[in-house]
Amino acid sequence: MASLSSIFPCNVVVEILAYLPARSLARFRCVSKSWRSLLSEKYFLTMWLNRSGTSLLVVPLEWDIRDKCSLVFENVSIGRENLRLPVGNDWVSLSVVGSSSDGALICLTGLSFVRRNASKLAVILWSPFTGEVKTLSHHDYIYCHERPLCAESQAQGYSSGCCVRYHVHGFGYAPNARDYKIVRITYSRGVARRAVASIRPSNVEVYSLGRDKWTSLGRPNFTRTIRGNSRAFINGAAHWLAAPREDAPYNSIVAFGMEEESFKQVMRLPRKRNISQYSLHSRGKATLAVSCGSLALIAFTIWDREVCGIWVMKEYGVASSWTKQHHIVLPIGLTCRAALGLTGNGKIVLRMVDESLVCCDLGDKQISEVGIGGEGTESSFDVIDLGRGNPSLRNQVGGGSPLTMLNPR
Repeated sequence: MASLSSIFPCNVVVEILAYLPARSLARFRCVSKSWRSLLSEKYFLTMWLNRSGTSLLVVPLEWDIRDKCSLVFENVSIGRENLRLPVGNDWVSLSVVGSSSDGALICLTGLSFVRRNASKLAVILWSPFTGEVKTLSHHDYIYCHERPLCAESQAQGYSSGCCVRYHVHGFGYAPNARDYKIVRITYSRGVARRAVASIRPSNVEVYSLGRDKWTSLGRPNFTRTIRGNSRAFINGAAHWLAAPREDAPYNSIVAFGMEEESFKQVMRLPRKRNISQYSLHSRGKATLAVSCGSLALIAFTIWDREVCGIWVMKEYGVASSWTKQHHIVLPIGLTCRAALGLTGNGKIVLRMVDESLVCCDLGDKQISEVGIGGEGTESSFDVIDLGRGNPSLRNQVGGGSPLTMLNPR
């Protein structure tokens, strides 16, 4: 820094660095202690977010090479970064749970077989900026009657009908505690025969990155079935679509507050008459997302996946405030497999049946290729908004940043 300061003023150097991609910043942190200190400062990270604009993060994990992934940004000046997740290639499956608002910390779950009909599940925290990984191994085995057919469903967090137990996860930030937390809900079947035994939530655990500790909260106070990891962290809570029982369509939303470490009041979905043409069954690939700071629901029509609607909850927690904002009809010949999420620039990211990933502009409905394939499962991808236009998200960077929590100075 001192040598550059003799050529350029310090503020000019900072401005230049704020335009660089994340991978370059990670390398520059190794130059010297002063550079490491600068690139970890809250004001610099906030400036970097401002310069980068809203970014799209997509993390595809290859079927045959589990540790290969890519970061793809909407800002063309940043472009695409190919990364190798430093966890080895021993995992049967890896799934994305969520990401921090600054993109500096990604939470995944990994599944590996250890013996016949038994698997081991782990939660993985990965910082792409520093390359560091923290693996939180589960203390128990997961048993399945159909090894390895439901391996993907195990890691994604839903039951394929043959699993004795499965888990769903949520990831988020508690600003008052300045801490990142992971919530894990364990679902187990009863002692009755597998064909008739219902699956129920049996335990809730919370992991605190600051305390580096799991805490059991016991059995939750609801019996609803949740499928899949949380896709929407908003208002300090992770949200899941929920059904009254295992084989029923979604009819509500369950939320877990990271600050309070407790479940909030169950929220209703849009009224049936307003969504009657859309599928809310788990096979219909309905999903939750975040749209410009509001909770959003994405659902496809009952008949096909060429038409989808997007509803936004205008007033958080108020079911009557659900409003249909977008109606998307894909061009003839294009069929969607699933919606992956929404970006802050007004686009929806879709995975098509030909395994390509595309962005559809919600305004002019123009479709553009993301540039990477979608081989794998929907849970192997994540789409985040890096907080453009939302100061509360940007304020998460700095003292509570994984750059300092995983890699203390």
